[in-house]
Amino acid sequence: MTLEAALYLWFTQRRSLGEPISGPLLCEKALDFNKQLNGPPDFKASSGWLAKFKQRQGIRQLDVQGEMLSGDSAESFLKTFENITLDKQLSRDDVYNADETGINWRSLPRKSLASRNETRAPGYKVSKDRVTAMVCANASGTHSLPLLLIGKSKKPRCFKNVTCLPVIYRAQKSSWMTSNIFLDWYSNTFIPEVKKFRESQGKTGKVMLIIDNAPTHPDIDRMNGIDDNFTVMFLPPNVTALLQPMDQGVIAKMKKIYRKEVLRRLLLADRNDGLWLMQQSGSTVILMSMVTKSTMKTRQQ
Repeated sequence: MTLEAALYLWFTQRRSLGEPISGPLLCEKALDFNKQLNGPPDFKASSGWLAKFKQRQGIRQLDVQGEMLSGDSAESFLKTFENITLDKQLSRDDVYNADETGINWRSLPRKSLASRNETRAPGYKVSKDRVTAMVCANASGTHSLPLLLIGKSKKPRCFKNVTCLPVIYRAQKSSWMTSNIFLDWYSNTFIPEVKKFRESQGKTGKVMLIIDNAPTHPDIDRMNGIDDNFTVMFLPPNVTALLQPMDQGVIAKMKKIYRKEVLRRLLLADRNDGLWLMQQSGSTVILMSMVTKSTMKTRQQ
């Protein structure tokens, strides 16, 4: 893969997640990719190179004004979805949705209550340590799958002496979702877990998984060829905030419960123990256990 192809793929993946990208950040990433690809040692990623790269790729600068929503695409998708569910006789138990989200698992709140004697509230350096979490459940809320958690380290220190994890853990150097990780989850977690649940409920028939069309998701034909009883359907572009089920409060509630539990453990613990807790990878254990519980609670409400 060439430098420009790798850089543009990275750019589109980050923009699909709604992250703002600046020119200097593109230049910095270009230098990083050039090093990884053993490119020319004199490559500078200058402002002139950046201008030509943006022109070649059709990249332009826009003011960040929130997500553009397409009502027409949403209406068209809903009609198509309704026809498919009627044709395949799918109930709410048979339709699943999965969605990823980033979690800055060591960040502390930016606001606090203060006494009348305090003139300011000194803060901490903002931690940008993050993991990717993917939640998945069916439309009726009767079945929630184990959380998929993606971190940077293959063997985090918090996993020492842990024999059973409450989540499916995968490692990736940027802690991002990749097509290989998603395909592995779909084949070896989603399909077996759903089959096991349906057998316990005496259910048969087709199952549908709805996901957004992020570049990190595998080709839909490849996934639909794995099992005849399982179908994957992509949401159309620009309608995630309107139609993505997990974005309708499930992910937000999950994060609130997690942060509340982190603060509760910090405040109720000894001060030294609490600071140590935030400094160690062991905080990931809280994330894994609490996010799993919060997802279950949210689906039941």
